[in-house]
Amino acid sequence: MALLSERQQTAQALAREIIRMGAWVTSPMPLDDSARLRFQVLDRDCKAILEKLSSWDWSPVWCSNLPRICSDGWKLAAVYEIDLPRERQAIINDRQPIMGELATEAKRKTPDEVLQMRKYLGWK
Repeated sequence: MALLSERQQTAQALAREIIRMGAWVTSPMPLDDSARLRFQVLDRDCKAILEKLSSWDWSPVWCSNLPRICSDGWKLAAVYEIDLPRERQAIINDRQPIMGELATEAKRKTPDEVLQMRKYLGWK
């Protein structure tokens, strides 16, 4: 079994708590690096669950309303998403200083070199 990233561990812990509160997590676990955590919550429980998540500094975003089959029939449920912070990729400074004649103060060209260059270019 592969080790989970910190983002995936956070997603699993949050999913467990959402399930404990009475909602359904619809995202496959472990959560993909580019995916958001999706869950479905019944309308009657929506306010309590969203307040609890907000108190934990999570910001669920409403996606849609879908029916949910419960033991007492069809119920309307809202689908929400939580965008978990992604791990930042380290930026490696691989820039090399530019070396050579053009990068530094080069010596001045002699008149003979200038004359040879002009002949080569057909200017004289």
